[in-house]
Amino acid sequence: MADEDEDRKEKRKQSKSLAQEGEVRCKNGQYTDAIRLFTEAIEIDGAYAWAYAHRGAARAALDDWEPCCADFKQAVELRPDYGWAYARWGEAHRMHASHRLGRTDTPPDWREQHAIIDRGIELLERAAELSPGSAWTFAHRGAAYTYKYWLEVMPRLMPALELDNGPAPAPETRSSRGSDAAARALLDLDKARELNPRYAWVSAFKACILALIAREQPDMTPGLLAARDCMLDALALDVDKRLPIHAAAAKLLSCAGTFSESIASALRAVEKNPADVFSRYFIAVGLKHLNDPLAPVVIEHTRKVLESTRSELDTMLRGLDVLQGREGGRSIASMRNNLSVEAIALVAFDPTWSDLRTKPLSPRERREP
Repeated sequence: MADEDEDRKEKRKQSKSLAQEGEVRCKNGQYTDAIRLFTEAIEIDGAYAWAYAHRGAARAALDDWEPCCADFKQAVELRPDYGWAYARWGEAHRMHASHRLGRTDTPPDWREQHAIIDRGIELLERAAELSPGSAWTFAHRGAAYTYKYWLEVMPRLMPALELDNGPAPAPETRSSRGSDAAARALLDLDKARELNPRYAWVSAFKACILALIAREQPDMTPGLLAARDCMLDALALDVDKRLPIHAAAAKLLSCAGTFSESIASALRAVEKNPADVFSRYFIAVGLKHLNDPLAPVVIEHTRKVLESTRSELDTMLRGLDVLQGREGGRSIASMRNNLSVEAIALVAFDPTWSDLRTKPLSPRERREP
């Protein structure tokens, strides 16, 4: 019996060591390595809820959806009071909805977005019950409600898209402050800030919901200025400069009509990430609205950057076609008129294109202008 106890302790020690190393890999963005290590830990100890939950989080980061949900489900079955697992599972739903947004083309797709985010909110509500002192849980439930409100608002703002804002809420669930989702988002974000007054991410997300609410008002200016103040608060709280919010701030500040502040935030975003074309765009917008004499030069430069980026994106999309066997055997030479310098370099070095680099033009391609 003593030997069996020692054997169990040794296996648990090995499993815990592997899982902890997996968490280190997760924090470094090495998700596939992390998943492998969590899997090895689970193979040693099949009742290790922590490893299941953290493997679920790693899979969520890659939007490996069904295995991610299976891991979280197993974690909470092993530990029904596991608030962390419920919270991350709920957040995984919000991120999954976001990943799927580009494929949301029809009303049924849009309704599926509602279903995904509603399930995420249910999981985050359970997490909040289990961990009432978790600022992270309230912050991310606020983010989920923000996304839900965005789904409600977009069909009203863009009727030409023929979207679907989902089933109407029952009258008793509607808030006197407007949409129940918007009110719940603000309550949760304020609760998170109460629990952690230095939570910069919360201020940034509150700016998003305030901007959405403002967009539905006859006079957007007061709401957008309130959103601007929240975003500036987030920038001030982000003392380590780790939040990627300068680009979002530039967009919001531009919408609020505070172009000097928008340009300043966009410049900081470009300094951190020179490939940030969104921030470059808002620099051009701001300079034009301020009648800056350099605006025409910056606009023309920004146009060239965006056209080059479009070429790179088109090339990468074709690269994905090659990887999936959907390219149809067309030669690289047929692409030459549409490639930027950066796209040419991508084709020249990326092994995706190795089989096509020396393929000559077909007779049909030679005839094409």
